[in-house]
Amino acid sequence: MQRLLIGFCALFSLAAQAAPLTPPQGGQYAIIVQGNNGVEFARHADQMIAPASTMKVLTALAARLELGADFRFATDIQAQPGAKQGDTIKGDIWINFVGDPTLSRMDLLALFKQLGVTRIKGNVYVNTGAYNGYERGNGWSWGDQTLCFAAPVSAVIIDKNCAYGTITATQIGKPATGNVATGVAIGIGADNVEVMSYGDMARQFCALEVDMAKGNFYELKGCITPNKEPQGLRFAIHDVEAWGWDNIRWAMNRAGIKHEGLLRVTHKAPIGAETLGTHYSVSLPIMLSKMLKKSDNLYADTFLKTVGRHYYNKPGSYRSGTMAVRAILTKNGIDLGNATLADGSGLSAHNLISARQMLSVLNFIQKNDAELGLIKLLPSSQVDGTLAWRRSVTAPMMKNKVHAKTGTITGTSNLAGFIDTAGGQRKAFVMFQRGLSQDPATHERYRASKAAWPWTVFEKGVLESIYQQQPIQIAEPQ
Repeated sequence: MQRLLIGFCALFSLAAQAAPLTPPQGGQYAIIVQGNNGVEFARHADQMIAPASTMKVLTALAARLELGADFRFATDIQAQPGAKQGDTIKGDIWINFVGDPTLSRMDLLALFKQLGVTRIKGNVYVNTGAYNGYERGNGWSWGDQTLCFAAPVSAVIIDKNCAYGTITATQIGKPATGNVATGVAIGIGADNVEVMSYGDMARQFCALEVDMAKGNFYELKGCITPNKEPQGLRFAIHDVEAWGWDNIRWAMNRAGIKHEGLLRVTHKAPIGAETLGTHYSVSLPIMLSKMLKKSDNLYADTFLKTVGRHYYNKPGSYRSGTMAVRAILTKNGIDLGNATLADGSGLSAHNLISARQMLSVLNFIQKNDAELGLIKLLPSSQVDGTLAWRRSVTAPMMKNKVHAKTGTITGTSNLAGFIDTAGGQRKAFVMFQRGLSQDPATHERYRASKAAWPWTVFEKGVLESIYQQQPIQIAEPQ
C-alpha cells in the first residue's frame, strides 16, 4: 500500500509539472540551458536582448582576469620631496583619486590625518586623471539621475556619490521642510511641496519630484502624504566637483589642518613627488561579491573604467572599458560576436546580448571556477543578495540551489547563472524576458494583491524544471 501511495504521488507530481509553461502575454523570452553533455534546451537563444544587471557577470569576469585577486584601489596624497617640514607642508599637495567606490569621507579624514600636519601652505590639487569622458553611461535614463543607483561614476567618489536627507511633513495643508545632517554637503528645499492625502495625490496625478542645481542643492516639488516621522531621502550627487571640494574642506577641518591656498582640479599626478599617505580599498573579490550580490551599479562601472585604464594604460572611460572587456574576453576564447556593450552595470538601454553569448561567459566561469572563485560571489537562492527573496526560487527544494545574477529594468526580468540540480549536476542557464507590460488596471490588481507577476511564475516553472531535470515545456502563443 505504501509503495502504491508513493508511486501515485510520484506520478501525480510528474503529471502536475508536465503542464506546459505559459510565457507572459505580449512579452518575449530567451532561454538556454547547458549540462555536462552540452546544450540541453534553447529557445530564442540568439535574439539580442538588453541584459540589464546580468551585464555585471561580464564586468566581474573581465575585472578578475585583468586586475587579479590582489587588486586594491589606492587613493593617495603626494607632495614634492622635502615639502613636509615638521607639522607643516610648505608647498602644494595632490590628492590622487582613482574612482574607489568604497571610499568614504571618514576614509578621507583618516587619509589627511596620516599627513601628521596642522598646516598646508600651498594649493590642494584634486587629480581626477584616472578617468575621462562622461560620468554617466550612454543610454542611461535621464529620469534616474537623482537616484543613487545611477550616481555619477567619476574619479572622485566619496560615500558612493550619494547623500542622505529627510523631509518632514506632519500635517495636511502645513508646509514641509527638508533637512540634512550636519556636515553633509548638500542642500534640500521643500517650499514647493504640498502635503495632502493619498487620495488627493492620486486625483491630481501628483507625486514628489526633485530638481537639481549646481552645488548639490535639491529643490523638492509636488506632493507628499503626511507622516509623523521624517521620511528618508537619498540623492545621487549632481555636482561632483563641488562634492569633492566640500568633503575635502570638511576632512581638513576635522583633521585640524589649516589650509593657506586654493583648491584646484588637475588631470595629472606630480612628477617625482613623494607619497605622504595612502588609503587602500578592500581586495577585488570582496568588492566583486558586493557588486554581484547587491547588484551595485557604481562598483560595476568603476571596475569597467578601471579595466579600461589598466588594459590600455590610459584614463578609463565607458568606451575604453567596454572595448577592454571585449578584448579580454576574446583573448580568453569568449566570442561576443554582435553583442553591444555600453557600460559595466547594465543600466544602459544600449546594451544588447544574446542568451547564447551570455552562456559562453558562464561556461568559461564554470570551467575555471577553481582559479577564479566567481560562482560563490553570485547571489544564492534564499540565502543572500538579490536572490534572497526572489519569488521564483522560494520553494523549499530550491534553497541554495540557484547561484545567479539577476537583471531588472523596466519591462525586463533576467537571470543568468547556475543551478545545482536534484541529481547533483551543476547546469549553466540563461533566462531573459523582455516586453513585460500590463494594462494599468491589471497592474494595480497584481500590485495590491501582492500576487506573483506572470513573468515570475514563468521563471519559477523553468527553474524548477531544470532543477528536477525534467523537460522544459512551453506553450507558445497562437
